[in-house]
Amino acid sequence: MPLRVLPDGSYLSIMRTPAENVRHGQARAAGRTLPGPPQGHLVRIVEYTVTIRPRAGLPRTEAFRLVTSLLDHRLAPAHQLATAYHQRWEIENGFAELKNRLRGAGFILRSKAPELICQEIYALLTVYQALCALQMHAAEHGGIDPDRISFTVTVQLARLTVAAQAAADVTALDTARREAVTELLAALLPARRNRQCQRVKKPSKNTFEIRKRDQPRTPSNVHYTLRVTKHHI
Repeated sequence: MPLRVLPDGSYLSIMRTPAENVRHGQARAAGRTLPGPPQGHLVRIVEYTVTIRPRAGLPRTEAFRLVTSLLDHRLAPAHQLATAYHQRWEIENGFAELKNRLRGAGFILRSKAPELICQEIYALLTVYQALCALQMHAAEHGGIDPDRISFTVTVQLARLTVAAQAAADVTALDTARREAVTELLAALLPARRNRQCQRVKKPSKNTFEIRKRDQPRTPSNVHYTLRVTKHHI
């Protein structure tokens, strides 16, 4: 239930606690209405639709409801949140970069004590953050999306720079950073294509059709548009 509708079409609401859900359920079963707003967490709801247009076939529109703790619509507009959430699968690339591409094949943590393991993980996270900062710097310099900067190439360039002791001198470090940016922009990845995943495999109580072996797969290369649903009290 909307408490206050914001100018961008999103609205504030209360996410009830589990105990509050039980209390309201019992009151509803008894035919009673509880006074006042429910107890819980103040959240912001963004409702929007995604229209998918495949290369072959008819377009379709799906409705989404995003719940967030970012309550200020000026700092986080609804359309910006919907677009960011639509790219949530990118986090899997981040996990792969940190767990596989940064450490290298067959690398395991060498520490034996819990304190040293935490120290080693912290070191890996620090290096990963520094490499991501270099990628962002290169993307801003080239005016492109950061996901087109190759993490593998970034790691290779960083290893060469460390081997050459570029950090020993401020001037050499600045030169090495500018050279790294130039090489990263020369080895760009292709632009990410829009993708979709058909909902066909669910538990036994699902409402989606199960894809058969001889059934052709739906096209994954699509074009989509987002439209935030505006609410009025």
